[in-house]
Amino acid sequence: MKDWFEMLQPRERIAIALGGAIIVLILVWSFAWMPLRSASLNLDASLAEKYSLLADVSRLQPSGAPPNPAATSAESLVLIVDQTHRAHGLGGTLSRNQPDGENGIRVAFQRVPFAQLVSWLGALRQGHGIVVVTANLDGAQQPGLVNATLVLRRS
Repeated sequence: MKDWFEMLQPRERIAIALGGAIIVLILVWSFAWMPLRSASLNLDASLAEKYSLLADVSRLQPSGAPPNPAATSAESLVLIVDQTHRAHGLGGTLSRNQPDGENGIRVAFQRVPFAQLVSWLGALRQGHGIVVVTANLDGAQQPGLVNATLVLRRS
């Protein structure tokens, strides 16, 4: 191979050397640079999504402020759940509610819109000082709907 290369004229050697260098650059760009750049862009997008999710979760966390005066009322949890779930458009999705200890209630929803369920839980926290202790969510057959079993407690 070396003998063949030395037998070429100087301008042919330069052309082959430049062509080889260009091919090496193209291969490095194709197999090293582009996958790294693509992975970097994917990580940037994932990081932005995680920061957005963190902001949403931070917004939903209790702020440390005492709950509203309604939270200290003596209304039963069964009554509060019954009134508020209907007001948030969840009527017909509550399949079971039963007391769970002195300050708790276990509720089960079937085919409930997830966004409305989360909104209702936020309203319970803000308006009545009721928090979610445990949650079990399963996807329903339709997108956006879940089957949920929750244990709620007055804080």
